[in-house]
Parts: sequence; C-alpha cells; structure tokens
Amino acid sequence: MAIMNEDRTLRETAGGTVKTTVERGTRVDVLDDKSGLPWTMIRTKGSGQEGWVTDDAINKASDELGSLSREEVAWECVDLAGVFDINAFYLMAVVQLRSNVSGRTNEDGTIFGPIGFSQAEWALNAVQPEWKIAFSREDITQWRAQILVFAGMASTRQRALAETLSRQPSMAELLLAQVLGTGAATRAIMTPGTDLNKILSEARQAAEAEKIDPANLEGRDKPLLATDGRTSLGLVAAQVQAALEASRGHVRQEVEKRIARAVEGFGPALPVAGINFNSPKIPASRRSIASLIAESFAAAGFGAIQQIAAIANAIAESGLNPAAENLNGERSFGLFQLNQNGGVGTGFPEAELKDPKRNIAIMLGEIAKPYQTTHRKRFMATTSLLEAVEIFVHHFEKPSDKSGETTERFKIAQTLVA
Repeated sequence: MAIMNEDRTLRETAGGTVKTTVERGTRVDVLDDKSGLPWTMIRTKGSGQEGWVTDDAINKASDELGSLSREEVAWECVDLAGVFDINAFYLMAVVQLRSNVSGRTNEDGTIFGPIGFSQAEWALNAVQPEWKIAFSREDITQWRAQILVFAGMASTRQRALAETLSRQPSMAELLLAQVLGTGAATRAIMTPGTDLNKILSEARQAAEAEKIDPANLEGRDKPLLATDGRTSLGLVAAQVQAALEASRGHVRQEVEKRIARAVEGFGPALPVAGINFNSPKIPASRRSIASLIAESFAAAGFGAIQQIAAIANAIAESGLNPAAENLNGERSFGLFQLNQNGGVGTGFPEAELKDPKRNIAIMLGEIAKPYQTTHRKRFMATTSLLEAVEIFVHHFEKPSDKSGETTERFKIAQTLVA
C-alpha cells in the first residue's frame, strides 16, 4: 500500500498521454517501479484506475500522509516572503501553529493542509487578482498552493492594518487581523478593553468583505479568542511566540544557505560594459536569437546585466533553440522552456511558445506581473551579474534545482560579458 504525497497527472505510459489527475492523499497500489525511469505504475484504491505517475509524488513506505519536510516548507516561506514583502518567520510560524507543519486534513474533513483552510475560506481567497493568484477548489490539498494563497492574504492584510494603525503591525496583531478581519482587529488593538462579543459581532458582519470564514471563529480560531481585545491579543502573541520558537531555526537555516550560495565559489564581480555575442556558449547559428533576447529586454528597460542574465537562462533552458521542447513529464516549449502545465506557458498554444518573439514576450509578461514587483525592481536595479542571474532563476524561470542552476547559469553568464 502506498499514498500520493502530491496531486499528479495519471498517464497512459511513463511520460505519455494524460488520462486524469490523482489527488494527494489517494491510496494506491504500486504495480511497477522497476522501469529504470523516474516513473511508477499505480492502481488507485476505490476507482481502480491504472497508469503512471512520477516517483516523487508517491510515499511507497506508508499509506498515511505524514508531516511535510520542514526544510522544504521553510524554503517556500523564504521564497514567498520576497515575492509578497511579508516576513518569512511569520509564514513559517503560522504553518507551525495551524498544523505542526503537516499536510493532513482534520478528522471531520473540514480543515485542510498546512494553513488549515476551510473550504469556505479557500473559496474566498484562492483567487486574488491583485497577485495574479488563481487556484481551483481542488487545489486546497496542495501545500505549496496553500502557503502561496496565505502569503498573498497576509501581505494584503498587513498593508490594510498598517494603514489603520498608522504603523506596521506586530506578528500577533497581523494574525489577529487575519482571524477577525482588519476592522474588528483594529478595534481589539486600539480599544483593548472592548468585549469579545462586540468584536466578534463586528467580525461576522464584515466577514464576506474581509474574506474570512465566520465558522472559523467558532472552530479553528476559537482558542485564540477570549474575554476582550487585550486578552485575545495576549493569547495570539503567546501562540505565535511558541510557534516561532519551534520553527524559526529552519527559516534561519534556509536564509543562511541562500547567503552562502550567493558567495560560494565565485570570484570578484565582473564589470559589464556590453554583451559578448561571440561567446562559446552561443552557437554561431543562434547569435541572432541571442541578439533578439537582448533587444527585447533592452526595449523593456533592462540593462546589459539583465540582458545577459536572460540570455544565460535561455542558453541553459533551450540552447537558444526556439523549437526546443520537453515532453518528458511536462510540456515545456521554446527559448525559456515555458511550461503549459501550470507554468508560465499555461494557456498558450505550443506553436506560440515556439515563436521566439512570443516566447520572449511571454517571459517579459511574467516578469511584469504585479506579484513579481519586488523581484522585478531588484532585478532592474542590481549591478551584480550574480544577483541578476539568481533573481531570474529563482523567481522568473524557476527550474527545480534553483541553487544548482544558479551556479551553472552564472558560469554561462560570465562568458557573455564583453
């Protein structure tokens, strides 16, 4: 007996045609895991559907969902903190507080995943146009989707609360606002003697506008609320502090790893005056493509360092071949290998992704999205080639091995400096 750790597409053959989706938490029988490929043939319990899924999506040693990897969750929190301008320690603390860093669903099936979303709360927040977030009802079981949605919610709530308080809120104040809504939390903070019943009444009246599920006030969040605003804030502060103590080390480790990777093994910064289109990394037949990338990024306002970072990424992804494709477990096409299955290429036809001008334009469109604002500003402003490559890898291209690819693509970028 085994269990799906992540949602995955069920395929006719290893890497072949998609049949359907198998959801996280589905118990399965392993039929073939000796193919020599990173694929396993399974049969789902209940429906009896058979097909192939990627190995990394299955726990073959258990039929129960266990805790998530704290390192992976911490890495995700650090990554999203930069995207949403929110505190990574806060994100990790909420995951610790709500679920003990677990992807489990509670016994009565009403609270899901690491953030502990209810279906009603998920429905209210899974689509956030401001951040270009759009998840389906079924995505509530995806732990990365949950943390992403919560990060967007936290960022929006933090700005609203800071405006009403005329200062930045503490972590406890922010969590209280995420529980009650901005208006009710502001009352609890500013007039701490206000009776809890009055605070809850205000929270319920504004629930729809504040995108909170009022049922959580009597369920998931009830232990955080008592007597009045002062007592409730004290309870929240104590819970957040305990969660921070249990989780902050993992976030700190991930931050330190990133700092170490940024400086490890690299020599002094290179002055960048222009682009070397005669680099051995650019085939003679592809120089016009490299020039097209540089010209397109220059037209979008990016300088030589940023243009080099973009070209280096395209070299690593496709060898500057506009017709490049990867159909082994994904559907990625063109210069930047834009993925149709949930990636930057979602919604675009294959022919369009293989058009070099459109592929570049779609990547520039991704960089221009509102949720990329922080990273776009850093990318545009940096005078460090290494930092430009790292930002492009981690936030725009997003390959699976971000740290390893940063190293390799920086080496490519160094050859492109004129």
